[in-house]
Order: sequence, then C-alpha cells, then structure tokens
Amino acid sequence: MVNTTFVNFQDNEQRKTGALSWLLFTGAGVTTENTVTGAKFINAKPVYFPNIDDRFDSDNRGAVAWRSLAIHDLDGSVGGMGDAYILLNDGENDSVATDEETCEIQPTWNAAVCKGDVGRLNFRAGQIQTPPEPGALRGGFGFGFARPTPRPAGAAPAVPVTPPALPAPIAVMRNGKAFKITNNQSTVRAGTEIQIISERPEVSLSVSEMDQGSWILFELPGFASANTGTQLGSMDALRNANETSWYRDGNALWVKLVIAEPLLMPVKPSNTQASITLSR
Repeated sequence: MVNTTFVNFQDNEQRKTGALSWLLFTGAGVTTENTVTGAKFINAKPVYFPNIDDRFDSDNRGAVAWRSLAIHDLDGSVGGMGDAYILLNDGENDSVATDEETCEIQPTWNAAVCKGDVGRLNFRAGQIQTPPEPGALRGGFGFGFARPTPRPAGAAPAVPVTPPALPAPIAVMRNGKAFKITNNQSTVRAGTEIQIISERPEVSLSVSEMDQGSWILFELPGFASANTGTQLGSMDALRNANETSWYRDGNALWVKLVIAEPLLMPVKPSNTQASITLSR
C-alpha cells in the first residue's frame, strides 16, 4: 500500500476498528512482506486486529494465517518505526517474534511493532503410524477410491483398523513464555533465541521470507544430532558462526539456522531458504 490516507477509523459502541486490519481468522496463505509506505491517518486509529470470535471463524478454528499475520511498515508512517513489522499481539495469540523488551506493544491495536527482519518458520514431522493388525481388513469393505466389496454371507465381522496416531505436539518457548502454534507455522524474527520442546523422534525446521545473512538460534532439549550444518564444539563458536551450525550441550541440541539463500519471491511462503532436521 502506497501513499494512502485513512479518515475516521475510530471505535464505536458496536465495534472496534482500525484503518489496517486483517480478514477475520483467514486460512488463506499470506506473506510477511505486505508492505506499507506513505500512510496518513486523520481521526483514525492506524491498526486493529479483532479478537477471535468463534461465530465468525472462517478457518475451522485453526487461524493459521491470522496468527502469523505481518505488515511491513517500510517508512514508519504507521507505527512510528521505519523498517519495522506490525504483528499480532492480543495476549492470547502473540507472535513468537514479539517481546516487550525490543518491540513497542500497542494494546489498543492488539498488535506489536518490532524492528528487525521477520519471516516464517515451519515445522515438519511425519505422523507416527500405527499399522493395522494382519488380516484386519479381511472380510471387510474396500475403501479409498475403489468400489466397495461386500462381505460374503457368513463371513467374520470386519476387524476395526487402528487409526494413525497423532504426532506428539510441539511447544515453542521464548523468554520463558509459551506461544500458540497452528498447523506448524509461525512468524519469527532474526536474531532471537527460541526453545522447541517435543517428544517427536525427529523434527524438521525451515525458514522463508527472510533476508540473506539473517539467523535464528534454537534450543531443542532431548535432541542429539542434525542432518546438515557444521557441528561445533562450543556455544561461543555457535553464536559466532555465519553458516548453519549446531552444538550439543549435555542433553540439549543448539542450532543456529543461517539464511544463505537470497529472498527471491516473498509472495510465496513455500519458498524455503534454510532447513534442518533434528533427531534424538
């Protein structure tokens, strides 16, 4: 959005409002590079992200894109800080990229304004499969896209198939605070440290929509090795590394994910710039 003036966007008794907002709880794919420059506000609150209301939920209560929304304020005309990001911060669905020490919290906006490079973090891990018992489908019905096969008269009843077990959850912590993660996606800010806690045997991390050279540091208790990157011998070496590296410290694995690939197409969140898989 370029050189736009907003007039009379103010709260009233029926609803709260802001000049810049977000489609309620959208599941549509979004990019962190929604940019604003030259915005002006006359009797208008610049930003408001409404609280989630299940009556108007359009994303099956997932709110994936909603929780990872971002507006890149290029010149500070919205939030007062040039080259900053406006992120969701409503007390319940705060972005992992935010904190009170380095961001300016705007309670009436349900937002935070944060300097620094913001991109998208994705987690990936295959479901833990529980295979059916031998012969579980014997005498039952076909399934999938095939034509159902009737069970012959007098045949034994079909044995129920055990559904696949759900993967163990992932908890994301920063500065001692837990954050909600929906569909294994989140906004993330360069130069921050994040703790990831999970009982999964393997977790894959990938980042996109970030500047070349940006980095994020992860701590994963209980993990032991990585499938890529350089193994280093100390935390000091890891903190000073300028390429993706990892260090095992007792019962925890520390990973510094460094963006080596340039940002080519910021409108496609699927463009992975760096990735790593961690194992126990």
